[in-house]
Amino acid sequence: MSDSTSLSGRVRTDPRLHAVALAGALAVGVALASVHWLGLIAAGALASLAAPTVRRGAGYALLAGVAVLAAFAVSLGPAVGPASDMFPVVYVTVGAGLALPLFGSLARAVVT
Repeated sequence: MSDSTSLSGRVRTDPRLHAVALAGALAVGVALASVHWLGLIAAGALASLAAPTVRRGAGYALLAGVAVLAAFAVSLGPAVGPASDMFPVVYVTVGAGLALPLFGSLARAVVT
């Protein structure tokens, strides 16, 4: 079966399927990351698999990391102000929130 007729090929080329797949990947990724930190890697992998190129896959993985960090900030509620003053912890949180999904985006390079 050629890549243009496979499901992954259609998801990467059809704009409507692409948007649905990316939104679904982000939703599942945020849900997994809310349970365990390995969900950050899964979020990056899922988001990047919908990308047409490896470079865009890395961008989608960073988008997934930003979405997870935003969901985490919203979940803190009013405690986000005092929590943002905990600088070493904030560095680790933001670093892991961006680096782990980027690591997960290597899945797009493996699955061509």
